[in-house]
Amino acid sequence: MTTKTYIPEYTISEVYLNIWKSGKIDRTVFHQIQYEINSQSLRSSDDRKIVSRLLYAVRRGWVSVMD
Repeated sequence: MTTKTYIPEYTISEVYLNIWKSGKIDRTVFHQIQYEINSQSLRSSDDRKIVSRLLYAVRRGWVSVMD
């Protein structure tokens, strides 16, 4: 059995803003974001861009993944 966790569309920009303000992302949210971008389940290209920017920020070290 696989469980799918989706980030509601209306909160993607809110999640993005909160992560940038704090400079930290929870590991669970990080994995949800990775799943969303890999599954191509994001509805709009703007949402995909936001998620891509967050993943890029983590890779560059601008945002820390916290346990």
